[in-house]
Amino acid sequence: MAKAVKKPFLLAILTYLIFCGLSFLSQSVESLFGVVTMIGIAFPLAWGKWKGNLASMGFRKENLKPALGWGILGGILASLIGIAVLLELSIPDNLGLQLLIGVPLWALIVSPFQEFFFRGFMQPIFESKLGNLWGLLLSNLGFTLWHYCAPFDTSPVPLNSAVGFLATFAAGLVYAYVFQRTRNIVAPWLAHLLTGIVFVLVGAMDFVSAF
Repeated sequence: MAKAVKKPFLLAILTYLIFCGLSFLSQSVESLFGVVTMIGIAFPLAWGKWKGNLASMGFRKENLKPALGWGILGGILASLIGIAVLLELSIPDNLGLQLLIGVPLWALIVSPFQEFFFRGFMQPIFESKLGNLWGLLLSNLGFTLWHYCAPFDTSPVPLNSAVGFLATFAAGLVYAYVFQRTRNIVAPWLAHLLTGIVFVLVGAMDFVSAF
């Protein structure tokens, strides 16, 4: 039993280091971040399919209604955490266009690749090895530290400050908790999506200039 738990735990650490390494390199080679997003989405799904444990990773229909409720609640809480540390708040003049581009990106790419990887893949493995509390905390620490590897020069949260670090960690705790509470990936996926939409609404993220 110990070996069965140990191998996935070591794999999770190795995969996390690769994930962070590619994210760091993508600061110089932008196209690599596309690889990072593909890994974040495809690897957890492939791993779950191969091991036959997609359901335990949160990819299941059970608890869908509670997951939606906890996802909305988590999104509100994480959004408030983010807003509390934002340096500027202003509704963009091109809000409709920002939402038209930003919402699909958050729904289909930004939220899934982070939540599939950190909550769907890493958190259950860490919890199996370390217990629910420490598994949640340490996998979320990994989520927070990864933000310092990724090319987030225009991050709405001031990552280069203690407040920014704590806010990122706190928002991640929300996503991790709603996943642990429901065991359905929809909960953190939705919570993270709603946080991103709020960032667009208050002018903290600009998707239009990226195109």
